[in-house]
Amino acid sequence: MLSEMEKSLENMVEVYHRYSLLKGNNHALYKDDFKKLVTTECPHYMKKKNVETMFKELDINQDKAINFEEYLVLVVKMGVAAHADSHKE
Repeated sequence: MLSEMEKSLENMVEVYHRYSLLKGNNHALYKDDFKKLVTTECPHYMKKKNVETMFKELDINQDKAINFEEYLVLVVKMGVAAHADSHKE
């Protein structure tokens, strides 16, 4: 049986693949699919963010796609935002 943390990690991978596989490449998330991912999966945290700017910031190797490691930078940023929000209440 998976722990809560392991379930969360598995979910992060599943979400990435759900959107990367829209173009048939489980190793690359292209701009239009990245936009679908963040607007669908992270609407609360994306309210004030420019998707185009965020894509460029995350595309560290500048190959016009977000690989899994670059996606994890997004996950960390969302985690930091969620943690900050948890202290506002």
